[in-house]
Order: sequence, then structure tokens, then C-alpha cells
Amino acid sequence: MQQIFIPQRACAGQVVVPEEAVMHHLLRVVRLKPLEHLRVVDGDRQCFEAEITEESDGIRLLSAVEENSELDVEVTLLAGMIKGERWDWLLQKCTELGVSRIVPLKSQRTVVRISGEKAAQKQQRWQKIVEQAARQCRRSRVPQVTEPVSLNQAAAWRSEQNFVAWEDERLHSARLVSLLQPARSVTVVIGPEGGFSPSEIELLKQAGYQCCSLGRRILRAETAAVYALCACNFVLEEETADGQVD
Repeated sequence: MQQIFIPQRACAGQVVVPEEAVMHHLLRVVRLKPLEHLRVVDGDRQCFEAEITEESDGIRLLSAVEENSELDVEVTLLAGMIKGERWDWLLQKCTELGVSRIVPLKSQRTVVRISGEKAAQKQQRWQKIVEQAARQCRRSRVPQVTEPVSLNQAAAWRSEQNFVAWEDERLHSARLVSLLQPARSVTVVIGPEGGFSPSEIELLKQAGYQCCSLGRRILRAETAAVYALCACNFVLEEETADGQVD
């Protein structure tokens, strides 16, 4: 079943008219017919079963749907920027795995360099990618993607628990899955190709981030991001399902 997001708060029985591009996608690309059903998520993350109106000029909200597809913990991912399709893939898969926000990170070894007006344009494109992924996996919220930030701004994105994945930690026992504890929010920092320099790791430690390992092998940047989200899903969904977090 198709799903769309609308920015406003809505209620059952209401007829809403999404943006022209959204209606075009539903009617001309997906080819939904009058009275065909779809899902609508409003600005308050309420889910509705809905249908295309008989005149195909809007969407009628039929009934609210009690469904929660979100993680019970806010996960922020600070990710060193990587090239092209690999970055798009990272955005898509981390959205599917429940990330709350993705903060593109500029560091010493970051190959991708964008700023100013180009950064704003890129951010808009990235936001569309995660919205599409959120629709496809039927999430009830669209993750936020920010404009790129520098490493010395990492402290602004701290949560209750804060980790930075560092390849040198693979020789020790400080694995992310063993360090995660029940919490309302977690931030994980993943480096770009080539990882972080020792001085950058020291800066992140001073900002309140704890070093962790993602296992014995060196992972590509996009794989490391997905691994971190999988770890959060495995540990924190299990914990909250058992009622250990209020």
C-alpha cells in the first residue's frame, strides 16, 4: 500500500489535498484510481487509512491506524561524508533501520567537500531521499538530514549515550553492542573513508564521545553506519520491549 506524508495535523473524515507533485506521483506514476486505498501520515505522526476521492482531486482520510513502526529511542548518526551512490545508499538504509537524524560530517579525511549554496541544495536532495525511504518502509516520521557540519560541532549533537566508532578499538573489548544501555537517545559517530585521525578522536573524546569497536574487521563507511543502526535496533528495541525504559 502506498504511503504519503502531509505536513498538517489531520483527522478522520477530512479531505486533504497534498502538494501537486505528490498527487502527480500517486495518480500518474503509481496510477492509483478513485477510491483506491493508501496510508497517510500527518504532521503529528498520526497514521490514517485513506482513499483517493471519486473526483481524484484529493485524499479522504477514513480512519486512524494504531501502529508504531518507530524505535523507542532517538538515534542520531554523525556520518563522515562519502561519495555519490554510497552516500545515497547510507541515507536509505539508515532510514529503513529507524535513524532519527543524520548529520553529514566534515573531517580531515573527508573526500567530499561542499559548502554554502551547494550544501543547501545537497541537503534538500538528501531530505527527499530519506522521505522516499521512509514512505517505502512505512515509517511514521521522516528523519532529519542536516547540512554538513565540522567535527568541532559534534558536541552539539550529543545524546544520553554517545559513541564514536574507531578502528583501533577493534583490538579491545569495547564493542558497541556491549556498551549500549537503555536510554531515550543515542548518538553514534562514523568516520569517512580512511577513518579519523588520532587528534580527531581526542577531540571527540573531549566532546563527550566514548570510543567503541564495530568488530574485528575494518568496515567501509556506509557498512559501519548500517552496523551501528543494526546494533541499536538489536539492543535497544529488545530492552524497550521488555519494559526497561519508561
